[in-house]
Amino acid sequence: MTFKMSETDQTVTVYNLRSDTNEFIGSGDAFIPAHTGLPANCTTIKPPVIKAGYVAIFDAEKQRWISREDHRGEVVFDTENGNELVITEPGVYPEGTTTSAPANAWQKWNGKAWVDDAEAMRIALVSEADAEKKSLLKQANDAIATLQDAVDLDMATEEEALLLTAWKKHRVLLNRIQPEDAPEIVWPEVPGNVA
Repeated sequence: MTFKMSETDQTVTVYNLRSDTNEFIGSGDAFIPAHTGLPANCTTIKPPVIKAGYVAIFDAEKQRWISREDHRGEVVFDTENGNELVITEPGVYPEGTTTSAPANAWQKWNGKAWVDDAEAMRIALVSEADAEKKSLLKQANDAIATLQDAVDLDMATEEEALLLTAWKKHRVLLNRIQPEDAPEIVWPEVPGNVA
């Protein structure tokens, strides 16, 4: 039943709507003074019983309730790039998303499932190997700098001199590594105490 303005005060049952989505959020009685209309964000039209996973949305233009899927709070994945998205609006899942997560960064969506993309995998492995090489070279350079200072200042112990040689050999081996060879790279062992 739609609301009709009256010449007398009236109390009516109203069905309250969330202002941004027009979804049903509860009902109550509202006192309506004569010659006034309903408060904002409500209707006198009773919402239908909605099954789990759905929400009742009021279409103010057509003055009727509609049932929409409600996936808010669920996580979906963009099929273009695998990025995670959290659903914030009622309705069906957004176009170009899936509830299935990619297993790794180099998978691509084939329209039905995530599948490994050999080229993307190669690029990712080369990038990881390049980052690992840079990290290990920094570690070697830092160790060599301190040990070299001890040798240059004639303060190095025999153990420090041997360790300096081991770190320099390690750095040479690291520099010979080609990240493009990933994942077949055999990383040289990090020098420890030589004594």
